[in-house]
Amino acid sequence: MDRAREGPVATSESPQVADFARRRREFSDDPYRPDYHFHPPGGLLHDPNGALYWNGRYHLFYQFWPPDVPEGTPWSKAMHWGHAVSDDLVHWEDLPVALSPEDGPEDGCYSGQALVEDDRAVLMYYGTGAGNCVATAEGPLLTEVEKCDANPVIPIDDGAPYEIFDPCLWREGETYYSLSGWKTDRRLTEFLFTSEDLVEWEYEGPLVQDGFFTDPDEDGAVPNFFAVDGRHVLVFFSHDRGPQYYVGEFDPGAGRFEVERHGRLNHGPRVHSNLHAPSVLHEGDRRVAFFNVVEGREHWRADPGEGWAGVVSLPRDLSLVDGDLRLTPADELTALRRTHRRVESVPLAAGDEFEADEVGESVELRAVVDVGSADQVDLSVLRSPDGAEATTVSYWAGADSLGIDTSRSSERGDVHTRPPEAASLALGEGERLDVRVFVDRSIVEVFANGRRTLTTRVYPARRESTGVSLLARRGHAHVDSLDVWEMDSIWDGGD
Repeated sequence: MDRAREGPVATSESPQVADFARRRREFSDDPYRPDYHFHPPGGLLHDPNGALYWNGRYHLFYQFWPPDVPEGTPWSKAMHWGHAVSDDLVHWEDLPVALSPEDGPEDGCYSGQALVEDDRAVLMYYGTGAGNCVATAEGPLLTEVEKCDANPVIPIDDGAPYEIFDPCLWREGETYYSLSGWKTDRRLTEFLFTSEDLVEWEYEGPLVQDGFFTDPDEDGAVPNFFAVDGRHVLVFFSHDRGPQYYVGEFDPGAGRFEVERHGRLNHGPRVHSNLHAPSVLHEGDRRVAFFNVVEGREHWRADPGEGWAGVVSLPRDLSLVDGDLRLTPADELTALRRTHRRVESVPLAAGDEFEADEVGESVELRAVVDVGSADQVDLSVLRSPDGAEATTVSYWAGADSLGIDTSRSSERGDVHTRPPEAASLALGEGERLDVRVFVDRSIVEVFANGRRTLTTRVYPARRESTGVSLLARRGHAHVDSLDVWEMDSIWDGGD
């Protein structure tokens, strides 16, 4: 058995970790609880925070409403930082809560990011009612967490020319840099601070203020600023439009970031984005992003003590291709593949539908399709035998677009409906539509031709909604291949 499955937490005597394990067993038969996506042991998960690689292991912190925080607690006071560890970026184990508002000046521990140093990790987060705070994490599993006595190191100041909210943290030489991501004058703004000791911080002005690429009143929450492939990238989250990114040139001496390109990672409606806040870890030159994927059921915040809510996306490798940020599934995920089925050379006449029942609810699919003369090609997953329930990924050749439609995903009455999410995708001459789809009970992640991603939560009402189909509309197409892998659970004992 490898170290990830043996479990580094086995050395811990934490009653809290034991309670988390009990809750994972208790909720293991929930039909919407994913098999291979990270989710909380109980309570409520929101933004991933401070993802990092340290001492040979991956760590994921996350905004967490623990199950023992009473129902009715205000959101601003309920938030803690949960903590999980992995040896392989795939199998995760719970660790004790890392940050609690009980031992600091803040009301709650909101979002932030982390910086890895030789002998510790530095966590920086927004403490509600106080300002941006610093803590250090040490020990073999970074479970020895100590808050800075000077917190909040950047206090809320209503008279200041900046706003204090979600921070990120990095270092250039002997100087620490931090961003506070929000907005000013109805324009997205990232406020830049510098420090020599993490305690005394000096405001340097806005790193970037954008009213060109983004809409009025968008904000720059949960910023992640880093170098990749010779350029600098800022990944952030707008509460109005979801996660986005800038690519450009950073001048640390001037404290300015010249934006050259902008892109959106949510392609759905305003406000109700599926993909949510990012956290990016650094492993050498590698950059890996996690996002949370918001719930689509009503009353999901009702009582965190009695249930669970929240899912983290699969780890996505980040790279720049022709100046655009690309997100691809981490290669480590292939270790979860089990039983494999393959279909080849399936012609699809106009209106024909190729159906495969009982494919599964926790699977990875890859479909390679020659779109031919078809105006539209549909790939449906979590499909009931009669087609009444299905989540459909569509490619519209005439519009050079890829979309995902959840209007038939569930017959339940407590599931929010959303307009279809669609993104541009133009296939080159002779290029096949090449789609990887990760289906995990209540989450679907789509990666198309290495260029576009779509993500959503779904809640099929029928247990038999486990099929897959392909359909050509207004013309013919050809399925070159369809691969399906059953995916293993990432939890010990299949929980």
